[in-house]
Amino acid sequence: MPDLGTISVTFHAAVFVGAIAAWYKYGDRTDLTDKSLKGTKEALDGLRAYLGRALAEAVRPTVERVVANMPFSEAALEELHGEAFQDDVSSFVISDIGEMLSYRMLVHARNRWSAWSRRISWTVFVLVLIEAVCTCYFVIATWALNRPTSLPVLLATFIVSVVAFGFCILCAGMMLHYHDKISLYRDKVL
Repeated sequence: MPDLGTISVTFHAAVFVGAIAAWYKYGDRTDLTDKSLKGTKEALDGLRAYLGRALAEAVRPTVERVVANMPFSEAALEELHGEAFQDDVSSFVISDIGEMLSYRMLVHARNRWSAWSRRISWTVFVLVLIEAVCTCYFVIATWALNRPTSLPVLLATFIVSVVAFGFCILCAGMMLHYHDKISLYRDKVL
């Protein structure tokens, strides 16, 4: 049976190589963001333009009445606070609620995806550092200085690595979840 030093060097070196590969994929979010959020800005801009036009069209009758009553500013102000204006806005909200919800959900999904993307980038960075330190420590301690590795030290470094790796998996899963939501809402709009 190999000694604990060899096991620790093998484990941390393998995780270090994997962390470097993960860093290559998740460390620089520029390409990842471009690929995942492609078309989202266009969809949001299109929705925002549509909602603006629809709202303008919905309140046009009230605004036209206000403009017609311009010399009487008090009457114009009353019109904007009146029931007709509120009915215009309500009809807009009722008729375009789906588009407003799509806009809201798309913005929310994009923001959540970005948050999980930041988390995975930083976690992978920390994992690379942890594994670099652990690998160097165990190589030097085991092979250069011939010191035996204690089980508690091996278990502590193993647990830290597994927790960081598990969090990376969680982040990747959450990114996939929000990417699917982005795709769903973006496809509805575009």
